[in-house]
Amino acid sequence: MANEKLMEEVGKYIDKYYEPENDDIKMDKEMKSIFDKITNFRKRRGKDKKVKNLQDSQADYELDVSAPKEFDSSSMKKTKITKGMSQTISTNRNIDDLMSQMEETFSQRLLRMIDERGMTDSEVYTKAYVDRRHFSKIRKDVYYTPNKKTVLAFTIALELSLDEAKDLLRSAGFALSRSSKMDIIVAYFLQNKIYDMFEINDVLYAYGQPVFG
Repeated sequence: MANEKLMEEVGKYIDKYYEPENDDIKMDKEMKSIFDKITNFRKRRGKDKKVKNLQDSQADYELDVSAPKEFDSSSMKKTKITKGMSQTISTNRNIDDLMSQMEETFSQRLLRMIDERGMTDSEVYTKAYVDRRHFSKIRKDVYYTPNKKTVLAFTIALELSLDEAKDLLRSAGFALSRSSKMDIIVAYFLQNKIYDMFEINDVLYAYGQPVFG
């Protein structure tokens, strides 16, 4: 049974965030943050396009550069251009990676996260209390989306941060809701980096919420 101190902490967390009528549809701080990130991404992408156009116009000059050796300033300019190209290539790769991740399906994101953590499929679905056949369906069908409870179980099994959990949920079309005590309890454990499924189930049961497994 969950200890008294933990129950008290979870109770305070629920009291702070639980809003029965709130399904996170309104433009709250979290949604504004997402929109700001998209806006900043679009601005960076616009700047990168301008830099790329500038590089294209300078490409011929860089290939045919034959300035006299005695002019130190020309070699300095060439170095600056080269550095700029290197930074732009790095930026473009980062943008490509970000775009790729934004376009991931739930299945793709889940499998990528498993690989990044050096875990095996069986380790993850066993810890998440997910049936092997169910996991096989997720792996084989790139567009398959399980229910929200299953996705939440994977966020715990993968030991995700709260932000990573939100991203995984979003890829499946879900979000943590302040109108769900289960969501708030899971968010509490993720935020505090507690991934003991037995302990989480104990608290969920104590608050009359569905348990994992």
